Amino acid sequence: MSGAGHVADMNNRLNRNRALKPSNRVRFKESNRDTIYTDVAPNATKLSFKEVSATELKKIKHHIRIRAKKDRSRNLIVFIGIVLALLFFIFLILQGLL
Repeated sequence: MSGAGHVADMNNRLNRNRALKPSNRVRFKESNRDTIYTDVAPNATKLSFKEVSATELKKIKHHIRIRAKKDRSRNLIVFIGIVLALLFFIFLILQGLL
C-alpha cells in the first residue's frame, strides 16, 4: 500500500487541471471560447487618444517630471524622518531614559 497517497494526489491534480480548462459547453448565453483563443476580440472597441502638439507634449512631460521630483523628495524626507525618530528612540532605550 505504499504510494497510494501519491496516486491519490496525482488523480486530484489531474481533476483540478481538467476543471481549469475552458469547457465546450455554452454558458451565459454565449460562448467565450472564441474570445479566449483569439488575439483580438471580435467586438472590441478601438481606443482613441487626444492629439496634442509637440510643444504641449513637452509641457505635459515637464509638469509630470516636476511632480515626480517633488514626490521623490517628499518621500525621502519622510523616510529620513522615520529613521531618525527610530534611532532617537533606540538611543533613549539604550540610555535607560525610557
